Amino acid sequence: MTDTITSPAFITLNGLDDDQQRIADKLTQQLSTKSSRNNEARGYYEGSLAPRTPALSVPPKLRHIDTVLGWPGMVVDALEERLDFEGWVAPNVEDAYGLGDVYTDNSLAVESQLAHLDALMYGVSFVAVGSGEDDEADPLITVQSPLTTTALYDIRRRRLSSAYTLLVEEGEAIGYVLYLPDETITAQKDGKVIDRDRHNLGRVLVARLTNRARTERDNGRSEITRPIRALTDAAVRTILGMEVNREFYSAPQRYVLGGEESLFENPDGTKISNWEAIMGRVWNVPRNEDGELPGVGQFPANSPAPYLDQVKGLAQIVAAEAALPVSYLGFQQESPNSGDAIRAGEARLVKRAERRQLTFGQAWREVARLALMVRDGGKAPDEISKVQATWRDAATPTRSAAADEALKLVTAKVLPPDSEVTYDRLGISEIDKIRLASDVRKMQARDALAQLSAAAAPPATAGTNKQPDGAPSDKSKSSGGSS
Repeated sequence: MTDTITSPAFITLNGLDDDQQRIADKLTQQLSTKSSRNNEARGYYEGSLAPRTPALSVPPKLRHIDTVLGWPGMVVDALEERLDFEGWVAPNVEDAYGLGDVYTDNSLAVESQLAHLDALMYGVSFVAVGSGEDDEADPLITVQSPLTTTALYDIRRRRLSSAYTLLVEEGEAIGYVLYLPDETITAQKDGKVIDRDRHNLGRVLVARLTNRARTERDNGRSEITRPIRALTDAAVRTILGMEVNREFYSAPQRYVLGGEESLFENPDGTKISNWEAIMGRVWNVPRNEDGELPGVGQFPANSPAPYLDQVKGLAQIVAAEAALPVSYLGFQQESPNSGDAIRAGEARLVKRAERRQLTFGQAWREVARLALMVRDGGKAPDEISKVQATWRDAATPTRSAAADEALKLVTAKVLPPDSEVTYDRLGISEIDKIRLASDVRKMQARDALAQLSAAAAPPATAGTNKQPDGAPSDKSKSSGGSS
């Protein structure tokens, strides 16, 4: 298993007043308390934890067999893969206050996936905002793991009132960062404060993403729930039993009736091993004293089908708990589903993804606000509340269905044909959007040039036939010929 990260229960930072030290104590104790639960969730996601209840029918010497089942990881990944954060938009604001550059410079198309994965795995994740150095993005946005970061939430203001990060290097704590509304304090492991960033922004420079938050559990809840863990343990025990009993149904048990004890002895009188007996030595059976051959036979071979049926039943329960089609867990139905049936089977999963887009979107809006405050060194724009996070469609429509929908909306003049909204409906990538915009500009330039050329051309004289290269018309030729 990956090395666990353990946070100290208390720290003492030099130079803090009583209120700040009280906040630091509460935060460090909170991180220490949640450390065990978070490490367990990570173990289930990575498949590195042994079942909490051993398989009773398996001999103790065989329980060390490494049996792994990745259902918890599938539950988390299936939902995370439908959460593609694509940046921010603001109505009637050019480039949304420059947030497009913030999104690109901080590689949030990739980094946001880390925040979503942690939130789904642990129930919560954090995004910190600060000033970048020489070769870094400015403002700098980083995703912080809940294994090393925790925070206190202000319900009335709907944002964090303080946060704390344990700085770790090669599994060892090397320092601490305490985030307060008007300053960020960095200290060494021994508590010596080495930096105080007094930004005076009146806001903690950390945003929190929560998954399945409730009124009595505002820190969120992991998608790897207790039922998922218990069902995974049961399936692992079943597979372990199948692994152990494989020797019995792949090499059936045999028996000898009326055989002498010498059949199972070496020439020196010692007993032969069970393996030698299984591999055929007992088949060299001589007749007994009465000239009769001993009875030899074998028991019917056992089938692994009961184990697989049990695993399949557990998979169906996991699928219902996690709102997944059972095919996601490796069990296909006998007859292939139609497209409508597949979409119906994914309906609950899509709805869950849309709910996460809504809750995570609130956190990304807070990140946008903090980024603008850090970048501009003061208050955020007055209309920052209109900034919204944008997401890729959580559903999986076919290309033809998406094109048909877009065509109907454009024909009805609900959407303009060259709008980014139309492109999003079609699932066109950001790179293709840039190329299409360039092609549209080129076409517009050619059309404008053609219109200018047409306007600059002299009007044609009525009754005059135009000839190339200044050649005289047929009428001129006729006139000249008659004179």
